[in-house]
Amino acid sequence: MKKLFSEGLKSASSFADKAIGEVYQKFSLVKEMVNGIPFFVSAEKTDKYGKELYDERHYFVIPFMMNDAHIALHSMRCLPSGVPEINSLPKRRIFHFPNKHSEALVQKVLLDGAKGIVEQDHCLNENTLVSLANDIDALDKKLTYGMLFVGGMAALVNPVVGVGIAAKALTPGVTGLLSKYGLRPVGEKLSKSQLERKIRDAESNVLKEFESASTVQLINPILQELELALNTIESEHDPLIDFDLSKGTINELDGERWRDLTETAIYHVYKDIIDTPNMHAEACLGPEDIRWLKVIFGEDRSENI
Repeated sequence: MKKLFSEGLKSASSFADKAIGEVYQKFSLVKEMVNGIPFFVSAEKTDKYGKELYDERHYFVIPFMMNDAHIALHSMRCLPSGVPEINSLPKRRIFHFPNKHSEALVQKVLLDGAKGIVEQDHCLNENTLVSLANDIDALDKKLTYGMLFVGGMAALVNPVVGVGIAAKALTPGVTGLLSKYGLRPVGEKLSKSQLERKIRDAESNVLKEFESASTVQLINPILQELELALNTIESEHDPLIDFDLSKGTINELDGERWRDLTETAIYHVYKDIIDTPNMHAEACLGPEDIRWLKVIFGEDRSENI
């Protein structure tokens, strides 16, 4: 009986992994508007790590001239390829700014509008960068229900998949229920609302792990160059000629994944604008900027994102 139970649980977890993975890809990008600011949320996988693997949340403040704040926000969770959403890897939060004033600007944006959506209490002595990360995570969850929750909801049509997700989340009582009643009865007994709650708990537990994670802020050279390009004309500055994408480094980060992640974030923000010529002027995009962005996007990016 014990062997049968173990095999059943293993099968359910494997099935859950497959279901989450499929939906994870399908819903890997969400776009919302928050107080006039484009807010993107995506889930990425990469193999470009150094010696140590991390589960990371990246926050990109992207220069964007089509609103009063002149920014777009992109919250991005990045995992090593093959690593599930619930894992034991060390967690990190990384802020990518185009300039040293960006942190204050993003805080003002949240206070002016998005703060009403972010249901978060803060201690007076809390680190401002940690507070900002918590606000964005809460806003991310409020707008998108969390990438894990979206994946779990799609799996609710199959109770066995739901049990596998709940078990993987290590929520109290699930393992006991499985051992007491067996896989099939629990799959039949767990209602949709129960599974929703357990998946929400799992997603919340993931965010809680990030609350205690190390937080890094840095000036991203690609975002810095984008800001310069948007504020100059071709005779003053041509990013394709004057900026070498291959030479930029970020000492605070190991590996080269930051380049791909930055380019992906910019792609998400600008792809539709690039494809709509009558928006170029409003976005402050000159012909030199269009050429540079198309190089960043690459020919195969639209097929992979």
